[in-house]
Amino acid sequence: MKLVSFLIASLFIHISFSQNVGIVRKNYSSYVYDSLLMDYIETYDSSTVRLGSVDPYSGIVSNYSTNEYAIGINLNGATIDPYLNKYYIGSSTNLLTFDITTGNLDNSAPISGIIPTSAFQNYRFNPSDSTIYGMVPENFYSSYYDSLSMSYIEVLDSARIRFASINPITGQYNLIGNTPFKNIYTLAGNSIDPYQMIYYYSAVDTLVGIDLYDGSVFSEVPIQLPANGIFENIAYSCADTSIYGISRQNYTSIVYDSLFMDYIEVIDSTTFRLSKINPNTGAITFISPYNLQAGSNLTGGAYIDPNTMTYFFNHGIQIIGVSLTSGLITSSVTKTYPSGEIALDMMRSTQNCYGALKMRENPILENEDILSDDNLHVYPNPSNSKITISTNSPLIFISIIDLTGKEVLKTKEKTLDISELSNGIYLVKCYFENNIVLARKLIKN
Repeated sequence: MKLVSFLIASLFIHISFSQNVGIVRKNYSSYVYDSLLMDYIETYDSSTVRLGSVDPYSGIVSNYSTNEYAIGINLNGATIDPYLNKYYIGSSTNLLTFDITTGNLDNSAPISGIIPTSAFQNYRFNPSDSTIYGMVPENFYSSYYDSLSMSYIEVLDSARIRFASINPITGQYNLIGNTPFKNIYTLAGNSIDPYQMIYYYSAVDTLVGIDLYDGSVFSEVPIQLPANGIFENIAYSCADTSIYGISRQNYTSIVYDSLFMDYIEVIDSTTFRLSKINPNTGAITFISPYNLQAGSNLTGGAYIDPNTMTYFFNHGIQIIGVSLTSGLITSSVTKTYPSGEIALDMMRSTQNCYGALKMRENPILENEDILSDDNLHVYPNPSNSKITISTNSPLIFISIIDLTGKEVLKTKEKTLDISELSNGIYLVKCYFENNIVLARKLIKN
């Protein structure tokens, strides 16, 4: 069910404050004399990263600060908390936290949990419960004697993945449920439906949906594309509750290879079209009427602008915008780096699902006298002085968020004085036990 009020609540808040954030990389090199070539050649010395943003209509990549960091970045996951203005990305076995307002590296937390691994990947922030979800790989090894090295060595027998949430401050992940996933995820993308509380990821030819409440399989459907077709760079749209991506179709032919003395399959051409997928059936609907002739960079990132209904993706040296309605390219600009950097990776956006509220409640709690949307009220609303939070469940604390995502008031009291706040629209987030968060829109007049 699509509730218009929920969609409006998630769209109006962040219209003027959206930012397209990513990691900007700069390489350093020097010239050395090569005696074989009898000439000077350029060699790579080192690289640094910093937080930056890109204007999708000009292509200009701007740095948030002059601070740069000589650290490596994992390209298997990044996400944004738009309420706290934080950008998260992995670095080796740590989870990094960048402040979007300053560009500073605020925290580097070692990743740890019950499984003997320090990996947490493919993660995504859920705006309806302010939690980061992702996958934890669990590998199984055995030892055997290697006669060449005359020692025992470990070999990988099998692998599976587990679903988890992570605390970005401590780096501690918590497994959700007991379901192991055999399908290995790909860089084709992941996304969260914050209304239905479902995490979706691509497992090559299958779209898997995971229930955020208990970590069980919510849905698992084959992606319905012809042979050699791939659905990638997934992006969920809160504007119309659809999952979009780029459908890449390879066309091949069989040729004889004289070196191998056998027939081999080679790619003749490739088409790219903006598409959307039905997560319940796996059916693909092509939005683009013809080939866009531009494929997405899997580590470059993609996002949806709900205000213009545009899907933006990183295509090598360009940022390309495609209309969600017509499937046609509406903008295509070359990225430029005034400060001399060379790449923008893992682009994420603060817009789209800002302020989304969950519609599907935890089924485990359905028959219990516990939190529900009917058990939380904010009144009077609108108000110019005081508001009261009405709920039958014990509150931990209440937070009021302004249009920029900044927390302007935090209290444990159910009666709040908002007279000092500027007139406008706010989000009232109420935190309860068991990591339950409910939110309401507030109008201050």
